[in-house]
Amino acid sequence: MNRQAVLSSLIQFNEPVTLLKVALEPFPWDSDKPLVTLTSRDIVAVLQRFAAGEFGAIVLEEWANLVECREDIEYEPDRRDAISDAIFQLANPTLHAPLVTQVPKIISSLR
Repeated sequence: MNRQAVLSSLIQFNEPVTLLKVALEPFPWDSDKPLVTLTSRDIVAVLQRFAAGEFGAIVLEEWANLVECREDIEYEPDRRDAISDAIFQLANPTLHAPLVTQVPKIISSLR
């Protein structure tokens, strides 16, 4: 897969996090320009899957850590601050409440 395809798979979270990690290894975090856009809808879809029990808090945190601070992923322009805040909270749950209690609030903030 090329870089853009891997990033698209990451933001849609349609592969296991372990496979996404391996697929991202050849690509640096730095980029001249963003290749994909993460939307609030993308995050809500991932969080709804978490709330439905499709995967646990550790996997959600790992996913958010893969997304956080990548220069090749831009955030939806009209929702940039809300998305940035959501990803930060998901990637750093020890600084906030447990993900189980955070997720409903994050979903609400992104709608």
